[in-house]
Amino acid sequence: MVMVVLLLIVVPLMVAGILLTAEHPRSVHGADVDLGQAVAEAVRAAAMCVDDASQAHGDPRVDPDRAHATLRYILARNLGLSDTTLEPLEGSGMLSASYVLVVYNGDNAWVPGAREYAFAGGTCSERDLPSGGFPETFAVEPDGITRGSGERAVTLDAPGCVAVVRATVRPVLLRENTEAVRWAAAKIVMTR
Repeated sequence: MVMVVLLLIVVPLMVAGILLTAEHPRSVHGADVDLGQAVAEAVRAAAMCVDDASQAHGDPRVDPDRAHATLRYILARNLGLSDTTLEPLEGSGMLSASYVLVVYNGDNAWVPGAREYAFAGGTCSERDLPSGGFPETFAVEPDGITRGSGERAVTLDAPGCVAVVRATVRPVLLRENTEAVRWAAAKIVMTR
């Protein structure tokens, strides 16, 4: 009788432990691998959207609108989200995503010097930012990107992009969503 009571106590604890053990790796995998890699690839692709005229004159600058469209497309494809709404498609490991992208060119020689794109809750906004020159340091926070130094910061010494993405990772077994924030930066590198 004592053995049956002991089993009735131990078995549920073991099952709960197994469930919790399975959920943690999915959260870590979803945040660190899926989201982190998707953000890095999307930002690198965005920084490669060089304006044709600036490229032809040997003074490459990132085309902000093309960079934004590219970031959104790559991010959506890599995370299993809709291109337009960033809502999850069937089989996606994400429940939602939002982002802030800053495209910084340093000056307005060929394209806008600096532009910010923000997407959250199904709507996208954009605004031109003041631009100065290089180097320029950006502080990356979970809710956005600002000029200046911070705990997480990047300094661009050439035209490039900085993005921060916030996503809700789909739970596997438990009913608790995990929110993850990842950021990346990329710049144009010219070799002579």
